[in-house]
Amino acid sequence: MHCRLGLLYIMSRFLPILFLVLTPLFGYVQGESFSFANLPELDEELGPDFFARNRQKLRDTMPDSVIVAVFSAPKKRRSNDIDYPFHQDTDFYYFTGVREPNAMVLIFKTPKQINGEWVSEVLFVEDKDPKKEQWSGRMMGLDGAKEVSAISMVLPNHQFKTLDLPLDSIDYIYRNKTDQIERDDKTDAGDLMSLTKHLNRKALQSEKPVKIDEAEDLFGFVRQTKSEEEIRMLEQAIDITCMAHTEAMKNIKPGMTEYQVEALIAYTFRKNGADGEAFPSIVASGKNGGIMHYTSNSSLLIPGDMVVMDIGAQYQGYAADVTRTVPVSGVFSEEQKIIYQLVLDAQTVAIRYATPGYKFWTPHEEAVRTIGKGLIKHGIIKKWSDIGDYFIHGTSHYLGLDVHDTGIYSALQPGEVITVEPGIYIPEGSPCDPKWWNIYVRIEDDILITDGPARVLSSSAPKTISEIESLMSSSDNGVNQ
Repeated sequence: MHCRLGLLYIMSRFLPILFLVLTPLFGYVQGESFSFANLPELDEELGPDFFARNRQKLRDTMPDSVIVAVFSAPKKRRSNDIDYPFHQDTDFYYFTGVREPNAMVLIFKTPKQINGEWVSEVLFVEDKDPKKEQWSGRMMGLDGAKEVSAISMVLPNHQFKTLDLPLDSIDYIYRNKTDQIERDDKTDAGDLMSLTKHLNRKALQSEKPVKIDEAEDLFGFVRQTKSEEEIRMLEQAIDITCMAHTEAMKNIKPGMTEYQVEALIAYTFRKNGADGEAFPSIVASGKNGGIMHYTSNSSLLIPGDMVVMDIGAQYQGYAADVTRTVPVSGVFSEEQKIIYQLVLDAQTVAIRYATPGYKFWTPHEEAVRTIGKGLIKHGIIKKWSDIGDYFIHGTSHYLGLDVHDTGIYSALQPGEVITVEPGIYIPEGSPCDPKWWNIYVRIEDDILITDGPARVLSSSAPKTISEIESLMSSSDNGVNQ
């Protein structure tokens, strides 16, 4: 019965979307048959030595009197007995490579004696359970977690409750945030609630009470600069995202819906080897472009409007974040061109300052300066203090395992990956000439800080006015007919 109901649900939920999506998909291949023989060659997964190096990097940064405890993400209830798809806590993944819930790793500055062995780290995971695997899929178990993480001591999570944790020379336990814990250790002695509760209890009951504090700044410092492996993962995620932008531009036309564009983007992500979306895709046409985190994607594309596409593929856990704004009809109006070029100029200037030695916020300051001058020049604002009415967000954030990745916002250094994303948003009713109303433009690229000029990792997605109009007019999608 479960299988039959599940099949009916899948058919009712996805067949209408498939019908809407396949027509433009078959259109954009221009008579070619679908072939999956030329799928991209995918990089291997990050290896255990990568996670071991990350832990050593953390250990080199830790004070002597500290233990670091990193918990897995909690399972989150969607409704009744259905959970949301599990997404691992990015700090836990960064230090272990384990993608399963109800787990914890302890990292010591110097070796400690655990169960009669001297170790510098110990990992607690769920042991394999054949019945659970039959319903929910294969589990790593102790041996699998040991292989992935390169941690020599891996114990069943339910054993932490009775473990003698050496805290005699420890002043602090630094830990990551764990919220929305919904399970109950009365029925599962090894679940996340049990692990967090018994860590707190051990700290309070030690001979010298140990304080527990959050490790956000410590983890931000360690993760802020990306390794060569991380940059390769990011490049793959970004390349796939740029492919999706290009395919969307080729196929957008009046009368489509935002969700059809979203479906094409999602298809391109998965077809090219992405894990899926790094965040819910924003496909915001017309007035929706003024909503920064618009995700309902339910409106029709209207001639004369523009559509803001803020999207990012996820690859091996690493996130891309690239935004393009294009005209639904394939050609920008004169007013749209002016605002678009102003945003592009601001981004160009900001990227020049994405170099070592400048403050993290310097690209934003330069983008504001450029946009402010342009808004005054075109009479959209009269005084400098009004810039914030139309440029309402920051220009940059870190990028990595999280789309808004952790970091300490220090001076820019080689190996950091940030976004540069200025925008102008002029809603209807604004105190300016109505010819500017309902123009919303955001342009976002992913930038690698190097020893010299910044490297734009997302440059393959068309960005100039001429590139966008040329691509949209030459794709034979009916836009200009």
